[in-house]
Amino acid sequence: MNDFYHIGGSVPLNSPSYIKREADDTLYSTLRNGQLCYVLNSRQMGKSSLWVHTQNRLKKKYLNKVQEF
Repeated sequence: MNDFYHIGGSVPLNSPSYIKREADDTLYSTLRNGQLCYVLNSRQMGKSSLWVHTQNRLKKKYLNKVQEF
């Protein structure tokens, strides 16, 4: 149970506490179609976790052709 909660930074890929949101699929499909995306939200709302998880999905699908910024 101690591994469920994560404090600070993005939620690790293997964390059971990450909750997939509509934004995950929206960002993924928009980037997959080659469009530029901006993710705007206030502090501590999951922007970094969203990017880490989306980047992982893209890397799996497109064989590490994802560029990190």
